[in-house]
Amino acid sequence: MDAMYADKLHREIAALEEKLDRMVDMLAASERTARERLDGTTASSSPAVEERIIATDLDEEKVLEVFRKQMLLLFPFLMIPSEVTAEELRREKPFLFMNISMVVCQSSVRQREIVKSVQRYVAEHIVMRGEQSLDLLQGLLVNAAWFTSVSRCQPPAASAPTSGHSEIFKAEMEPQSIIRSTSQFDAFVHLLVAQSLSLGLNQELTYQKSLNYPMTYLREALHEPSHNPVRTLEERRTYLGCYYLTTMLSTCVKDLGPIIRFTKYTEECCKVLEQVAENPVDSHLVQLVRVMNLAERIHCTLYRTDLHSSPVSSSPIGLSIRWLEAELRELKARMSGDPSQSAILLTHYDTLEIHLYRVALNQDSAESNYGDHPLMRLDLLYRCLESTTSFFRNFCALPSTFFPYVPFTIICQFGKAIVTLSQLSLYNHSGWDRTYVESTIDFNHTIDQLLAKLEESRPHFQQILQQDPECTQIPEIYGRMAARGQMLKAMHQRRKDALEQTSPSSMTTMDYELMMNTPLDLLFPFGEIPPVYEPYSFQV
Repeated sequence: MDAMYADKLHREIAALEEKLDRMVDMLAASERTARERLDGTTASSSPAVEERIIATDLDEEKVLEVFRKQMLLLFPFLMIPSEVTAEELRREKPFLFMNISMVVCQSSVRQREIVKSVQRYVAEHIVMRGEQSLDLLQGLLVNAAWFTSVSRCQPPAASAPTSGHSEIFKAEMEPQSIIRSTSQFDAFVHLLVAQSLSLGLNQELTYQKSLNYPMTYLREALHEPSHNPVRTLEERRTYLGCYYLTTMLSTCVKDLGPIIRFTKYTEECCKVLEQVAENPVDSHLVQLVRVMNLAERIHCTLYRTDLHSSPVSSSPIGLSIRWLEAELRELKARMSGDPSQSAILLTHYDTLEIHLYRVALNQDSAESNYGDHPLMRLDLLYRCLESTTSFFRNFCALPSTFFPYVPFTIICQFGKAIVTLSQLSLYNHSGWDRTYVESTIDFNHTIDQLLAKLEESRPHFQQILQQDPECTQIPEIYGRMAARGQMLKAMHQRRKDALEQTSPSSMTTMDYELMMNTPLDLLFPFGEIPPVYEPYSFQV
């Protein structure tokens, strides 16, 4: 009987091997056909052609140098050793290098070429082949982190002027011109989370789960591991980067829910990086993650109303805020690191405070939630104003050379702060002095100051234009942010004028429905302006 079973098993294994051989032959034939097609045409969908575009159009070593020196400090979740050359990185991690080239490149024409190559690469390797790798995950992380720094529009028509800000803004309003939209950004974020979970980076290697539990059980029984595997530091950093990015998006853009949670394993990753101290910026990385952990708790305590009624409706809001304030002070007291990183950390702490105190702007919260202290709401508004003022002071302390390279994780904090400043300037509540707000920090002056800070870096790119005859356009961020600034000032002024002409009861609905529902879609419209904003859209 055993011999019959063994013979049957042997035949089944042989059949499987034969089937596998046929599949390998089919893949090899497919690759040969693709190469032959490439020899006869200029098919742009091939990964080989995609890599050639990057290699011939960009100075690879310069690309990697800019990414290391200008960008990683602002998003320190990837470490590329100094001894690793651009050629080695492109060979070992082609998708990561492709995305680095995309976000570093300051030629919008070249960026659009790389954007299309990235999209094809994702479709082929992730969607069609279902591949999982650290290269894919890290590439997606870079792509999402610097989403807003990449050209999103096709170039304007040759007959149209290209120097004005209005033409740039108008091009973004045309759906056919958009090559990177918010829906694509959402898709990339969820692909990033899927890659992280599929690779099991959110848990110890010894606690890996499988969709096929019987097969996992048999595999463990037949192949007893000879050692206990451990996570690499690179894997831990990448996982923490995914947590940081998604939590920041939930805090400042839109609630993604507990898409990646802070767990005991997350804390373990932080402690390991602190203890090993392989990279000088690892301590900075850990502080950013712990800031986001507190942001997650603030968000769940004060703002999560999707599953139940308001989390603070059953107790005075002051009790919750006092508890969260104590944690924030303790966390901020432990801040350390290089002085060049302090401004970045301080903006994160300011964002935490804004997120904590701006709950007072919520008109749905009953006065009874503030307990027996009628001045508590006004006190929270005042603290929110202090935090907002501190944010812009620290934001402007960043070197101007960083501004063209800031990741979306910092830009969305700016978006939250600028919308909060507008709300505080227009807040209509007895006892709240809007004149005092304007005397403390003026909305229009703040926007002008930030745009001037961006302009300080323009000479650097003008030098690049002189050195590279193929690069003829200043990066889009200059025109794009100038258009955004003008639009925001115009909309803020409309609200201010309406507030002076409208009764308090009617002004409340208009102001907060518009400003609190989707404020960042207004600030960074990747595609069309949502219908709710059409009556207030900036006339270009």
